[in-house]
Amino acid sequence: MARPVFDAPKTPDENTESQTRRAPVTPRRKPIIKGGAASDKYIKAATQGGADRTYQEIAVNQIADSKIRDRIDINEDLQGLMDSIRENGQQIPILVRAITGDQPYEIVVGRRRLAATRRLGMPRIKAFVSKMDDREAFVAQGIENSARLETSYIERARAAAQGLEAGFDQKDIAEFLNVSRTLINFMIKAYTTLGEDLVVAIGPARGVGRRQWDKLIAEMAAHKITPSAALSLVDIEIEDSVERFQSLMKSVQAGGKRKRASKPAKTDTQRAYMNGNVTTVRKDNQIVIKTKKSMPPALLDRLAESIDALIREHEENQSKGGM
Repeated sequence: MARPVFDAPKTPDENTESQTRRAPVTPRRKPIIKGGAASDKYIKAATQGGADRTYQEIAVNQIADSKIRDRIDINEDLQGLMDSIRENGQQIPILVRAITGDQPYEIVVGRRRLAATRRLGMPRIKAFVSKMDDREAFVAQGIENSARLETSYIERARAAAQGLEAGFDQKDIAEFLNVSRTLINFMIKAYTTLGEDLVVAIGPARGVGRRQWDKLIAEMAAHKITPSAALSLVDIEIEDSVERFQSLMKSVQAGGKRKRASKPAKTDTQRAYMNGNVTTVRKDNQIVIKTKKSMPPALLDRLAESIDALIREHEENQSKGGM
């Protein structure tokens, strides 16, 4: 279940949703540095437009994505949130800001809730709509990051680099993300050295800290392995991103050599679709579906919805004494 983001006093609009916030308030974790995104002044800055904030139910197709993508894989562990929303409804509204353009809103806080709602095919979502400039929106994201214990080092590094590209200075970025300015320099350097494609291929790798990422970069330099070459060494068969990171580290340390994937067992059935853009492998007790990056998101959504529908149909048949 999603959790509250702001600790600011409730507005009359928020009171309408008060019945959904019955869980005990958990203490905010100790900031990495004093102040930062957890400090009162930044919370106040992010919520100072409370008087202008309204509660609405808005169409999900009217919400644009933020330029600052603080999660590498927005779909990570999304199924649990989808199940919660399906069974209990949306408990906490998202926060969006009014913008100009084809889509009148931009997501500020609640990306996973928005993604889950879209995946469920629900046309509308509960939201607080606020007037925010770019800086205030970035502050609000920083507060959310500070409250999220699971945000990984490389995800923060990615958000820091995106913040710099968006025009924020390093002092603001350090305070927004609740880390020291010295660490921000290391973060941005690590992300820019590895590049977006390699970072996304590895994944968030929660628990892998700065020293391990710096070690990977040093090993790549020592063995003269470029990010594009390292990308080919990432074993996408490995589901866990920490294990994927560790596997890449071993391959890099071995000078860029990676063991070839074992051939499928005789019982495995492989199929390819759309000129190889989609492949499936049917094993004894599982089916593996792989898609290339060029796959349209809409097709991926339809594929996920079809799988969900098939499983639900199977469950219903079982409950009726069928299959």
